[in-house]
Amino acid sequence: MRTAVDLKKFVREAAALLARERDLAAFEVYCSSSEHRVARLNYTSDIPSRGVEEFKSLNADGFALRLVMHRDPHETGSASEAGDLSLEAVRAAIRKARDATVIDPHFPGLPAEPRKLPPSKERAPASDLMRAKDAPIAAAAWATIAGAISAFESHAPLKLPHPGLVIGGDLSLIRDRIAIGSSAFTDIRGDESAHFVSSVTALVESLDAKGTATAAGASLAEMSRAGARLGRDAVTRALKLRHGERPPAGRYRVVLGPQPVAEIINYMVLGSLTTGAFYSATSAYHGRFGAPVIDARLSLTDDPLAHRGPVRRRVTCEGLPTGRTAMIRHGRLVGLLSNFYDSHRLLTDEHRAEKLGPDAGTAPSFPVRSGYRLGESPARRYDAHPGSTGTNVIMRTRGGVGDRELVEVVGDGIYIGRIWYTYPINGQRAGDFTCTVSGDSYLIRNGKIAAPLAPNCFRLNANIEQVFAKPLAVGKRSETAVVWGAPEAYFVPALALEGIELAQVGAADSD
Repeated sequence: MRTAVDLKKFVREAAALLARERDLAAFEVYCSSSEHRVARLNYTSDIPSRGVEEFKSLNADGFALRLVMHRDPHETGSASEAGDLSLEAVRAAIRKARDATVIDPHFPGLPAEPRKLPPSKERAPASDLMRAKDAPIAAAAWATIAGAISAFESHAPLKLPHPGLVIGGDLSLIRDRIAIGSSAFTDIRGDESAHFVSSVTALVESLDAKGTATAAGASLAEMSRAGARLGRDAVTRALKLRHGERPPAGRYRVVLGPQPVAEIINYMVLGSLTTGAFYSATSAYHGRFGAPVIDARLSLTDDPLAHRGPVRRRVTCEGLPTGRTAMIRHGRLVGLLSNFYDSHRLLTDEHRAEKLGPDAGTAPSFPVRSGYRLGESPARRYDAHPGSTGTNVIMRTRGGVGDRELVEVVGDGIYIGRIWYTYPINGQRAGDFTCTVSGDSYLIRNGKIAAPLAPNCFRLNANIEQVFAKPLAVGKRSETAVVWGAPEAYFVPALALEGIELAQVGAADSD
């Protein structure tokens, strides 16, 4: 990766070149260097395998320009260049951006506040993952495989000649550096972040068993500890889930564990909590800003500076300071994730009152704290446009109960520990979704965990109102939950729910 000094030096020189272009009213230079390193786990007991695959990478260095023309304050053009951080590349990008100018009546200009960022009162030390080599990543991945094999050999009930033990998943390191210069700023702004995410699945084919384990963190020590336990945890859970039952379809009381709650928030809720979704009238909470939208025991925030959050950022990809955004407070919708462009569009929309609803008040504000340029991976990229994205998404509860009490409240039903293939039905605004119960799940009888549930035997069909509006009970702890491929980290509780429809998936149709 390129150093922070190199990125800022390039942005300073590019900004000086752009300042001499007389036909420009304003300009912005955004430069980034990002890396997504993936160690894939691939162990099979019965056929030859590598254990840990050769590392895969998605790296991207480059810059983007945004120009505003003198002849019309709404005329703007953008262009990007990959890899080449030279003034000749800047000149080429200027020509491309001029050729690509369009008149955008909604363009509010470039972000301009503050003109200069104040010095940070408390500067957190940079993550040691920023400079980590491949060796500690490989060591953590191999520790996961070793832990899985050891756990299976120690706890397997039978010494099967062909157990069909399969360990899959990955350990991913995501890191990026950015630098931003603008005619609206008097300083060159920079930021860097690094975190890891790991997801492990253990299959024991001879026992029809499946278990998973996940972790996320922002340091080498956390990654090492995760490697030591993830394989062991996944195998141990799989062995507890062997020969699971396949109950009939129907409406059940259920406990959704932290991972299903996080996945539903990621795919069905967070996208509705943005100024862009309200502007386009696609939010599931259309017309309900300021009103109760979920149970009063629940609150939802995004905090890029959260102490325990792995995704730590101080400057957005629009050059503005990050900060905590309270989205839902005690069930009431009070804030939205926003970037500069979408915030302006919503606040100046002639249909704003209808889109926000009668409880929004006469002068709602949407602080611009969530404008990030994200590409195919969770790392920030020069060739993406700013969108409204979360970082560390935290759901807190009031009046929560322990895991045992959640199961007791359900009485007879299902504990759902993991879901996948979650997606909306009938569009985001409808709030309807479907997903498959993929593993880590159990039958509940007489208020106790009674028997394992076979993986992939149920498809869940519901609406977000059924999940969040009136839960039977809410958990008291917000636990770390990983949603595969998501740029956010989640800290959420388990929820006990009434009347969730579960459709049976035949064994031959299992994913």
